[in-house]
Amino acid sequence: MTPSPHTDTPQDTLATRIGRLASVIGHTHYPAGDRAALRRWAPGQTPPLAFYRLWLRHLRDELPNESQTEAWMTLAWGLAVCGADSHDPKRPLGQALAESLFSEGRLEQLLSAPEGVRTHLFMRAVRFLAAKGERFDWCDAAQFLLTHDSDKRERIHRRIAATFYRHLPQDTQAKE
Repeated sequence: MTPSPHTDTPQDTLATRIGRLASVIGHTHYPAGDRAALRRWAPGQTPPLAFYRLWLRHLRDELPNESQTEAWMTLAWGLAVCGADSHDPKRPLGQALAESLFSEGRLEQLLSAPEGVRTHLFMRAVRFLAAKGERFDWCDAAQFLLTHDSDKRERIHRRIAATFYRHLPQDTQAKE
């Protein structure tokens, strides 16, 4: 049975939130000071007021629960770092990493990272992609950061790895 058009599935809600965040943060009228505050944030710090303003004014939703705030803040940080038009729902994260020549060793570190360093390694990958001007599906990033169930997380890792290796340039594969 297919869901009715008025019923959001968890995936629809995630895609809607990510699309809205990307659109708002990347919009030319979004305050530069708020965007800068999002970019200055680092894990372990309290989210800036700009995050709460962004969430409550533009998503018009309850704030994420405390266990998810850092993940959502990391997503807002990444969208602010990568800039306008960085969200491409048709380009998986693994593909963007492969085509930008992100190293397999770094991908392995990212996908096997314990909870305590996961955000830091993700942020390093985002900086790499931002430096290359890469666009990707931020829903993949959201699932990567927000999923805590080990079986679901493993499926996400497998999907990222699969798209990475499907899109890794052939000449790079031969060197490894």
